[in-house]
Amino acid sequence: MGVFAMAVIVGVLTLCDYTRRVRVSGVVTPSTGVTHIFAPQPGRVISEAVVEGAFVRRGDELYTVGIDYKTGLGITEEIVKAQLLARKAELEAAISQRAILDEVDKKGLFAQGISTQNEIERVDAQINQAEEYIAFLGPQVEKYRNLVGQGITTQREFEYRQQTYIQTRQELESLKRQRVQLVGHLSENRTRIAGFDANAALLMGELRQRIASIEEQLAQGEARHAIVVTSPRDGTVAAVLARSGQMVAAGTELATILPANGQMEVHLLAESSAIGFVQKGVGVLLRYAAFPYQKFGQYPGTVTEVSRVTLAPNEQGATFTGQRAQNVPRYRITVQPDKPFVRAYGKPEPLRAGMTVEADLLLDTRPLYQWLFEPLYSLRGKIVGSAPGFQS
Repeated sequence: MGVFAMAVIVGVLTLCDYTRRVRVSGVVTPSTGVTHIFAPQPGRVISEAVVEGAFVRRGDELYTVGIDYKTGLGITEEIVKAQLLARKAELEAAISQRAILDEVDKKGLFAQGISTQNEIERVDAQINQAEEYIAFLGPQVEKYRNLVGQGITTQREFEYRQQTYIQTRQELESLKRQRVQLVGHLSENRTRIAGFDANAALLMGELRQRIASIEEQLAQGEARHAIVVTSPRDGTVAAVLARSGQMVAAGTELATILPANGQMEVHLLAESSAIGFVQKGVGVLLRYAAFPYQKFGQYPGTVTEVSRVTLAPNEQGATFTGQRAQNVPRYRITVQPDKPFVRAYGKPEPLRAGMTVEADLLLDTRPLYQWLFEPLYSLRGKIVGSAPGFQS
């Protein structure tokens, strides 16, 4: 009986294995990281366009943060904006008035041209009449000159007709000079009409350019007055931390976004005493706090990365608040779960960022008898290491 028992014990020690485990803890996080949205400048949250759980795309508006600077006269940006809007309104009114005046002036130029053309036609008619009358009076003057020489008529009759002839020729010359002036006025009128639209457009362009300059100043003022915070990536809003009306300092976290289609991984923190045999490929048993392992079991994973240097407490992330409280540097161990979900009550529940995790690192698997002799191995190492002439 004693021999049998001894054989059983030897068999157990030889054939059975034991795996040394190191217990650590951490959190579930996306493999591409969580995006934290911060306030770029101090101010007040004017509006929020985010809802927890909503999907957002890159460039979507998340928040509008107002920035007001006050002086003794009040809010500077509001004063400047009011002045610019007043100037813009004046210029817009000037454009409307200018359009009306341009229409009136253009109609006046057309009317003036028509009037001048009519006047030229009237003068032409008078010139024709004067030329016909002169053509009639010329022979009459010569006729009466001969009649005076013959004593048939009086000198007075001759002088009357001669004076009428001379006066008519003077009137003809005056009409011709008047016609030249009218033609000049008509040409000037047509030139003004031809260039009217271009000049009016130039003046309108100057006014509109001044309005555009004011609008640019308003846009710059709005950019200084209110900053629109947008999403830098596609993803799901995990947390909304700031609300409308809330005052925020520069760097205040406003929201967090989980990347779209990102795989979940587990980040564990381990002290230097537990990191010795941890390497890529080491197996891990994961227990998610949200799903008690007594009811939902443990889930396997594999170490994919081990940080080469320790992380200072302030580098370990806000999710490790409990561990950071001890103010101890730790190594970060990245684990890829075999399954991206936990099976609860017959259906898979996906892993969510921020879930706390307790894990066992499966470091060293050896037969039981080797574990029994572990103290001897350690003692031998100490003796050899302290022997004279030993060089490590």
